Amino acid sequence: MKIKLLVLLTVTFSLNVSFTKDKMVVPLVIEELRVEYHENPEGIDIEKPRFSWVLTGEGRNRYQSAYRIIVASSIAELEKNHGNIWDSGKTNSNNTNQIEYGGGALISNTSYYWKVKVWDEVAQESQWSEAARWSMGLLRFSQWKGLFIGHDVGYNQTDKYDSLYLPPARYLRKSFKTSKKVKRATAHTTALGLYELRLNGKKVGDSYLLPGWTDYNKRLHYQTFDITDQIQQGENVVGAIIADGWYAGYVGYALLVRLDKVREFYGVNPSFMGQIHLEYEDGTSEIIASDRSWKANQGPTREADILMGETYDARLENSGWDSAGYDDSTWKDPKVYTYPNGRLQAHPGTLIKNTELLKPVAITEPQPGTFVFDLGKNIAGIASLEVQGPKGTKVQLRFGEILKGDGNIQTENLRLARATDTYILKGEGVETWQPKFTYHGFQYVEVTGYPGKPNLNAITGLVLSSIETDASTFSSSNAMNNTLFENIKTTQSANFIEVPTDCPQRDERLGWTGDAQTYMRSATYNADVAAFMTKFLVDLDDAQRWYGAYPNFAPFPYSRPNQYSPAWMDAGVIIPYNMYKVYNDTRILDYMYAGMQKFMQFQADASTDYLRPGGGNNWGDWLSVNEKTSNDFVGASFYGYDAKLMAEMAKALHKTEDFEKYGSLFKNIKKAFTEKYILANGRTTEDTQTSYALALYFDLYPVDLAQKGADRLAEKIRANGNKFTTGFLGTKHVMLALSKYGHNDLAYTLFKQTEYPSWGYSVVNGSTSIWERWNSYTKDDTANSDLNAKMNSFSHYAFGSVAEWMFQHAIGIDTEDAGYRNIIVKPAISKQMNDIKGSYKSINGTIVSAWNWKGNKIMMHIEIPVNTKAKVYIPTTKITDIKEGNRDISKIQDIKILESNGGETILEVGSGKYSISSKITF
Repeated sequence: MKIKLLVLLTVTFSLNVSFTKDKMVVPLVIEELRVEYHENPEGIDIEKPRFSWVLTGEGRNRYQSAYRIIVASSIAELEKNHGNIWDSGKTNSNNTNQIEYGGGALISNTSYYWKVKVWDEVAQESQWSEAARWSMGLLRFSQWKGLFIGHDVGYNQTDKYDSLYLPPARYLRKSFKTSKKVKRATAHTTALGLYELRLNGKKVGDSYLLPGWTDYNKRLHYQTFDITDQIQQGENVVGAIIADGWYAGYVGYALLVRLDKVREFYGVNPSFMGQIHLEYEDGTSEIIASDRSWKANQGPTREADILMGETYDARLENSGWDSAGYDDSTWKDPKVYTYPNGRLQAHPGTLIKNTELLKPVAITEPQPGTFVFDLGKNIAGIASLEVQGPKGTKVQLRFGEILKGDGNIQTENLRLARATDTYILKGEGVETWQPKFTYHGFQYVEVTGYPGKPNLNAITGLVLSSIETDASTFSSSNAMNNTLFENIKTTQSANFIEVPTDCPQRDERLGWTGDAQTYMRSATYNADVAAFMTKFLVDLDDAQRWYGAYPNFAPFPYSRPNQYSPAWMDAGVIIPYNMYKVYNDTRILDYMYAGMQKFMQFQADASTDYLRPGGGNNWGDWLSVNEKTSNDFVGASFYGYDAKLMAEMAKALHKTEDFEKYGSLFKNIKKAFTEKYILANGRTTEDTQTSYALALYFDLYPVDLAQKGADRLAEKIRANGNKFTTGFLGTKHVMLALSKYGHNDLAYTLFKQTEYPSWGYSVVNGSTSIWERWNSYTKDDTANSDLNAKMNSFSHYAFGSVAEWMFQHAIGIDTEDAGYRNIIVKPAISKQMNDIKGSYKSINGTIVSAWNWKGNKIMMHIEIPVNTKAKVYIPTTKITDIKEGNRDISKIQDIKILESNGGETILEVGSGKYSISSKITF
């Protein structure tokens, strides 16, 4: 017995376990270490980066009381627990994110290693976290040694409207030798255009379409790669392939509307710039930079355009060009270009990756020699081709989202986007190829010219995206709604490629701000978009017009008259606000604040008696059905909402005067809005679904009339057969307003609706994505009308903004403050659904909420992450009807009863898992 007790005590103390009066407390565990939202990022240029982590731990009411971060110059120093760069010391705080580095100046091209430990609610110390790292990019311009180099392939001699100019990719190479042992090798690279970096015969990194899209006249992003393992003793070869990309290629709808410029919006010829830093074991170093000593040539990539597609002639391959031993004597000297006006900065966002591989689910042959591969869902990305045949055989790939009645792909809705890739065989066994400098939106790949009859292995779909849609889960008793959720995620993935585009397929593909702001909160539930949206907000700030308005899209390569519109330009306020609300990010607020003030002044200058008119392009409630809400109403309502959000953001930044200023402005706008647009009986003068939804959600209704307005909204929906009349702006706000004012049953009726217009209408008609239009397609629409041909996208996330309601109400997960430290769990429980369950991975950890009916009882399962607490709303009138497990709620010390009124009981719980049941009477 003594031996057993000794073993138990030994194990207990080795696990660093503490005891309280009645329970054993296991130390907290630290996971998911991040720097500036990234895991082990390479080459950041933020001089005071922010740290974050997530905590897990057994039991309830667990929280962090203190932390200690150490930063070291090497992993060896870190393992000694020696923070020779920075040691925060034991810091009494429950913060686990947005913690700013507090050490001395960080050094360019240097790696840093860090870890953290925490103390819990009983002052018990955790183990150190796993080691994490980051590296700095180049912080000073003087540290850049490379030149911008390229290859002259001639100039555009085509008629800009009647024929496409698609120049070949340019190839650059440099041979260099290493005779000493390399300790560390780092590459810092960028391009005006697109580039792929090559080293010793292999691609460097796993990203696509580098360096990304910016307003190159204001900033140019670069990437940093750790290439230590790719450097070899003796001869090494670094290479780069460059193409026009967003810099010089076709962008958006410029060709369609015949602008003065249809391409080359930032420059004419792409160029590459970069340098490799070699640090040797003997303490010496060397830089291999892009300069006049490099060699340049053309190659097999004969056409490469981000929108139009790519052509590759394998017969022209310069085999081994990026490897040692290649004879480049016939290559040319590179052309040297001037430095761009834009500032060189490390890419702050998430780079484009291949997130999924798709094998075809079917092949059809609608006509002899034309093969159509169905990938099963509508994606954005590229197709990999596998083929064997005679030299010179030309295989063409075209891309479409849907099929015509005859089984051929529909390309009319692509408008002037050629979206075609071509591969010419070299005739040497099995050949595989995928493009490097283009992408398409598609479900179907049409293949012509294929030698023989292809099998399913001939085509593989590569899904490209800047995000992973893995932050949430949703399931319910309604199968259609479950499919809808998958479609929403698929569409977000397809459009979050470098910027939040409106659609990936047609000749548009721009960062439309109205779509982005409408969908922003939904986006945060489905994916971690903190870094992605940080990058986009820089684009948006760069694109702001000199007079204060934010434009309709960003980046903003070309303009047409009145390039702003209410509800589009408001992205400059709404997206930063949601970054703060979801990620507790005040740094991005500070970055955007001057621009937001300028925007508010622009609106004030345009307003009369606090009412801001429609203005700009007057897009209004885009694609509404049978009801038109005036542009002035839309403009005035968003102006009020902006003021409300500005007051909250000013408070977060401790700008007391501005908090009072914008708070007062909101009150004045609300008063003027009420007088003009809201009648004494609670109706709006517009009497449209959108008008009620916006006014209610934006808090522009007088308190005593708001419920009447919500009831009128519900009445109009029922009178319309339980269907929407709303477009991009109104739809999500209808759902949010209904649940806010007690019409959950009706919200679920809309959610489950399958008749036009509804989300279910697209699902029952076979959609795998969210459509631009409520009626984009039907199974019976075999002719594909002019509507489909002229202005139709089958991958358009705006109507997918219902995800915000799905999580905040159907599942019931929201945040009371900023960053999900104080969580709200308030599911919209209704007999319209048998069960709903879901989860959301917040910046503070994963939150779970599930509910289902068991007779007249509602069963709720809730999981709250460590270091947070939650208010849980239960729709019951009797506290005695509520149980947690099999115990009365009032007898459980871990749960606090905050309030019980006529309609609901509010509980406060700390971290942990809870199973709650209650009798419900409707």
